[in-house]
Amino acid sequence: MVSNKWQISDELWEKMAPLIPEHRTQHSLGAQRKRVDNRAAMNAIFFVLRTGCQWNALNATGICSSSSAHRRFQEWR
Repeated sequence: MVSNKWQISDELWEKMAPLIPEHRTQHSLGAQRKRVDNRAAMNAIFFVLRTGCQWNALNATGICSSSSAHRRFQEWR
């Protein structure tokens, strides 16, 4: 598990959250897995950007899966 120093603070998250676009499901029946929390995905993205680690290394941190974080990174950029 990663220490709290790598986590986004509550104050920063309050400023960032309104800037994230709302997700709309593309599945016709809406039947899909529950999405990873936006804050967890952003913590994972920032972890990769700060440390320079590979995306697949996220799986060992417990923040978020590497595939979810990378997919969200591509979606938000």
